[in-house]
Amino acid sequence: MLAAEPPPPPPEPGTPAVVARAALPAGRSVRGRPLRALAAGDPAAGRVVLVVGQVHGDEPGGRRVVAALRRASVPAGARIVTVLSANPDGAAARTRVNARGVDLNRNFPGDWRAGPRGRYFPGPRAASEPETRWVQRLVRAVRPDVTVWLHQPYGLVHLTPGADRRLVRAYARRVRLPARGLPRYRGTATGWQNRRAPGTSAFVVELGPAAPSTAQVRRHVGALLAIARGD
Repeated sequence: MLAAEPPPPPPEPGTPAVVARAALPAGRSVRGRPLRALAAGDPAAGRVVLVVGQVHGDEPGGRRVVAALRRASVPAGARIVTVLSANPDGAAARTRVNARGVDLNRNFPGDWRAGPRGRYFPGPRAASEPETRWVQRLVRAVRPDVTVWLHQPYGLVHLTPGADRRLVRAYARRVRLPARGLPRYRGTATGWQNRRAPGTSAFVVELGPAAPSTAQVRRHVGALLAIARGD
């Protein structure tokens, strides 16, 4: 389990607030907690970026990045959709899994496989969990060009199968982390997106084990805005 996240850093001096905010359809977790996304920027934008701050409840660092990103100016011609946490029950309990003991990042269809109960329990069937199904609805609704999933604690940018490797390596350079592969996991959100969501490139960013510093958060926000600009 990772340490609880500190308060998010203050916005950089001179950074305008996000404009054109629009709430997206919401869902509910197993325990009834709200599942929400927030869209900012041009609703008719030609480039849409989705950023998910947390899917494992004991990995809070990405929420800090999302909180800071929500205060940044969205580049012209772009739309940024953010999710603070896709696992609010796990976040409240500080557990990797959701309230039914399911690892949501092993619960997506495409290459889902049954497995034993425990830390990586994939659920009784693919997309068995309301949080998983809500993410699927969100992806289908916003049709992101790029999706970034924030995790901890490995301190790298994952060369995610099916993702645009040029984009992944550029992100890694901007945040000063190595771009590396990881063992193949079944039932992941990125695996489902890259196989089943046409036109998208989804990849994982692994923050380090500690809460990200203000400087680290700003680097990640800058890298995400670069993606939104198409740099």
